[in-house]
Amino acid sequence: MGPSGAGKSTILDIISMRTMPTSGTVSLSGSGGADLKSLTSYVEQSDALLGVLTVEESLYFAARLSLDPATPQNIVKARVHQTMKDLGLTEVAKNRIGTPIQRGVSGGQKRRVTIGTSLVTVPRILILDEPTSGLDSRTSKEVLSAIKNFAYAHGVIVIASIHQPNWETFALFDKLLLLAQGRQVYFGPINRLATYLDVGLSRPVPFHANPSDHALDAVNTDFMPNSAEAEAHVERLATTWKAYAIAHTSIHDVSNAPKNVLVERRTLKRAALVHSLRVLLSRTWYLMVRNWINYSRNLLAYGVRLGMYFGIGILLATIWTKLPADSSHLQERITVHFFAVAFLGFMSVAGIPAYLEERQVFIRERSNGLYGAGPFVLANTIVVLPYLFVCVLAVCLICYWSIGLHPGAGPFFRFTGILFLAVYTAEAQSALVAALCPIFVAALAITSFINGLWMCVGGYFVSANELPKFWYYWAHFIGFQTYSFDLLAYGDLKGLIFACQMLADGSCFCNFPSSLTPEQCAITGEDVLRSIGIDSINYTLYAFILFSIAVVYRFALYVVLALKKR
Repeated sequence: MGPSGAGKSTILDIISMRTMPTSGTVSLSGSGGADLKSLTSYVEQSDALLGVLTVEESLYFAARLSLDPATPQNIVKARVHQTMKDLGLTEVAKNRIGTPIQRGVSGGQKRRVTIGTSLVTVPRILILDEPTSGLDSRTSKEVLSAIKNFAYAHGVIVIASIHQPNWETFALFDKLLLLAQGRQVYFGPINRLATYLDVGLSRPVPFHANPSDHALDAVNTDFMPNSAEAEAHVERLATTWKAYAIAHTSIHDVSNAPKNVLVERRTLKRAALVHSLRVLLSRTWYLMVRNWINYSRNLLAYGVRLGMYFGIGILLATIWTKLPADSSHLQERITVHFFAVAFLGFMSVAGIPAYLEERQVFIRERSNGLYGAGPFVLANTIVVLPYLFVCVLAVCLICYWSIGLHPGAGPFFRFTGILFLAVYTAEAQSALVAALCPIFVAALAITSFINGLWMCVGGYFVSANELPKFWYYWAHFIGFQTYSFDLLAYGDLKGLIFACQMLADGSCFCNFPSSLTPEQCAITGEDVLRSIGIDSINYTLYAFILFSIAVVYRFALYVVLALKKR
């Protein structure tokens, strides 16, 4: 406990090994090499939850991602129901957490769900950063009472930071570490705090006053005239405490502390399971199931985007309607290929908010040792496939035949497949940018700029041969829109013949150079491809390169998430 800025969250981060201390060591039961990360579960101040999941589902997936895959379903559900009962969440078990467009549980209930996602995993050490924030005094007491009963029942050590609890809540704790500007000014049993304030600091607790409030008043330096006076005050408090602790060696004894608390490393069998293929597949599977539920319910993830793609399909179908198969409309036809890739790829930025919500949950769960970057990326990679395919298929079904592109089922499915691969690559690019810069506005701006860059160097506005060498030799060849545009144009134009315009004098005019005789007065799709510089591409190779770009983006996402811990 301590005033704002006293170092409460910092010391919890150090204890949980999220932050390394600048000096000193962290030991557990006298062992400096203890694997604290595998023993602790950390509940942060912010609530990182998937808004479309219900309370029960949130706890269920937290349990499934932490327990052994062989744990029977009835045991998992029993633990979830007991946790909800202990935290007073049974009545809202079927209620959703809530999203910006759909109201869910209250702020206090949401806070209890966050605590429950850690309790249901039954950690050896539970660390809580401001667990009562957003809760009223009665609810705070009930939640902490439930946590204390849980700790005694399961032999769990609970370490919590708390700002200014009432006496009933404060009395639930066994020991207090009082901090002021990062300095220890009291560490001992709760029931001896009033004695120390009276004897040690000569500041007796007034009648009917809360000792925790009085202690905070004694150590608060926020309203002192200058920093020098504040530092001197904290120094006096720390010195006084050291002298008092030496004189009263029994101050650290806690007679009512649980005697059955054991802190040991996880067994070798458990450690082996965590790293086994079976556990990896289990974690990936449950993440996939959770993602599927999230995407199917979350309008911001794919509901709104599906509507946007429908709109794009209608836009394409009603603007480029039944393009005649003549050379005078070839430029419009090529524009369709560019617009389809550029616009649909650009819309991938709509997935950034949903990804950032997932990332927050991932950071919390990864920090608590539930799973790593591998299962998260793999689950996300697989589950987005059907949703994106439905979006792309909707566009193609609406506009392909309405525009009058290459007839036949084969060309249609090739067009759909390439467009889907392009949109999937754009989705992977957006996720990578959001992982590197997890701020929505910044990620949106950076992704938009990158998409704009690929548009400029893709070969539509300026042909590849005429691009400045600086852009041609690197940007042109790494942009996914380059290969997508070339593949769509190649698959549509190759094998077709377009009529040219017969002039009044009997001569033939084609908008692109034609290899056919003037008598034929037509131009082949190959002639058009030659004019825009993509007549000699290897269709299979280009498709493989486009697929490889998507794989590289996904692998880069894994690397970023594995290295970036916060």
